[in-house]
Amino acid sequence: MLRKFLPVVVLLLSQCVLVLGEDLPPGPKLLLNAQRLRRLKRDRERKTTRWVAFENRVNAVPDSPERGFELALYYVVTGDESKGREAVAWALAHQSARQALLVADWCAPLVSAEQKERLGAVPFVANGQMGFSLMRDVMFRAIVFGGEVKTDFSSRLNWLVNDGYKNAEELYALCELIYAVRASTHNDLREADTHFFSVLPVLLLLSAKPSELNKPDWRRHAAALALVEIDPNLPSSQFLQGWALEDSQTIREGSGVAYELLWADPYLPGVGYQNMDTWLYDDHAHLFARAGWEANSCWIEISTKGVEHENCPPNWQSETVTFGRLTLMPITERCVEIPHIANHNDVVLVWKLKAGETITVGKGKEARGSDADAAGIWRPGSNFEGKACISGH
Repeated sequence: MLRKFLPVVVLLLSQCVLVLGEDLPPGPKLLLNAQRLRRLKRDRERKTTRWVAFENRVNAVPDSPERGFELALYYVVTGDESKGREAVAWALAHQSARQALLVADWCAPLVSAEQKERLGAVPFVANGQMGFSLMRDVMFRAIVFGGEVKTDFSSRLNWLVNDGYKNAEELYALCELIYAVRASTHNDLREADTHFFSVLPVLLLLSAKPSELNKPDWRRHAAALALVEIDPNLPSSQFLQGWALEDSQTIREGSGVAYELLWADPYLPGVGYQNMDTWLYDDHAHLFARAGWEANSCWIEISTKGVEHENCPPNWQSETVTFGRLTLMPITERCVEIPHIANHNDVVLVWKLKAGETITVGKGKEARGSDADAAGIWRPGSNFEGKACISGH
């Protein structure tokens, strides 16, 4: 009997699916996928701390500078049309391209053709040294209104890897840009420098001074949450997730609550950042190191721009100091004795050299030289021990 009617049942089911598909409005194209929307709605149902903080802001802060973004997010989660129409009205009355485009996308069922045209005409404003905010806004408009945008990301990469990531507002804009480009074109902008982006999550942690780590600016916190979402499976992302989801980091009031709700995903794996290496020496002549994760720990940064430090002993620059598995040795004379490295995970760095200065190891025919980097740091080979000398002295 079942076999007899099976073709009819399949035909009826396929027609139902087609009808449902036709009746359902298209979903958001910007920043929100089905999985994230389900999580946000689950936050609302469970009245989580993040949802309550966000809802309180929507109801109590009508003069928020990001009112359009907040109202549109509230509408797309709750379906409250009054809030959605208020978002449209706000976006039409204010000159914020990013918010106008988010409203046009998230509140699409409430936006007339004339209103959508006006929202798409809000002028772009370059905000930031290298313009990731502008690039993001241009890409948003291309996605919402159609059109192709050639993103010249490589020209901005040099600024990014040389301290640009410390600009939390531009880093956050970059995260939105990466996410939007990947979702709409399936291209990953991170391929321009895969190594840098693989370590960027831990770089964000190690570059934070002890005074900033436990009480970060909300923009840094939002950028960290968004960065995790781009690739939560990266080991470095899991350290950043462990930091960003600490209860003390949760944004409960102010401008960051909408970003906290949007990006913070407690269902993603996180690893205690206290277990990661407390130093990072990258390919761009940059060293970050800290003695620990406490608020009073010694923290240093050595780069082509000089030396920064916090909470360190007065004489630390003239003595050999350790930061976890890292031994940092200043070269105060022509030669320095490199100690034996018992563990292959341990590292010795020699510093206080001139940029590009040559270090010679060995004697006679076995002598060989290598150069310090642009910040005056030299890394001996992993198996080397013995005397290393500055050439030409």
